[in-house]
Amino acid sequence: MLDSNHCMHATFLKSAVNIDGLPKSDKPQIALLGRSNVGKSSLLNNLMDQKGLAKVSATPGRTQMINVFDVDKRFFLIDLPGYGFAKTSKVKRVAFEGLLNHYLNRSENFRLALVIIDARLGPTDIDREMFAFLEDTRKPFAIIANKIDKLTKNEVGQLTKMLADDYPGVTVILHSNVTKAGAGEIRQLIEKTITK
Repeated sequence: MLDSNHCMHATFLKSAVNIDGLPKSDKPQIALLGRSNVGKSSLLNNLMDQKGLAKVSATPGRTQMINVFDVDKRFFLIDLPGYGFAKTSKVKRVAFEGLLNHYLNRSENFRLALVIIDARLGPTDIDREMFAFLEDTRKPFAIIANKIDKLTKNEVGQLTKMLADDYPGVTVILHSNVTKAGAGEIRQLIEKTITK
C-alpha cells in the first residue's frame, strides 16, 4: 500500500471522442466524473502533483472529449466530459449520457468512478442523478467533495453527515486544491481499488 504522501505520475495519453478510441489494454481504469466547472482538472493536477497536466479551462463545459492519462504505467485515469452545464445543448447532454452508458457498460476494465462535487453547493440535483445512475447500474463510486477550504468547520461537519446519511456505504473524501487535504486519501483509495 502506498503511503499517502507518495505522488503518482501521470502522462497524458490521448483524447477520444468515444469509447472505441480508448486504449486497448487490460490495465484497470478509474473514471473521473463531475459537473462542468467543479474543479476536475485542478483536482487531477493536485492528485498527481503536476501543475499543467490537465488544462484548467475558464469556460465550463469545454471538455467534450474523453481524456486518457496513463498513471505510473499501472492504470488509466479516464477523465470523462463534465456533465450538466446549463449552456450545454440538450443534444450534447443526451450524447454525454449515451457516452457514459456506453463506457460503463462496455469497459471491462472499469474499477471505480470518482464523482467530484462542489462542497459549497453540496450534491446538486444533477449530481444526485449521477449517483442514482451509478447505484442503479451497480457501478462502484466514491464522492469527492471538492473546495472544502471554502467551508467552515461546522459546514464541513454538516456536509459530511448529510452525505453519510444519504449515501451509506459510499466512500466520501473531502478535498482541497489549496490545502492539499484529501489528495493522499484519494491516492490510497485508487491504490486499494486497482490492487484488489
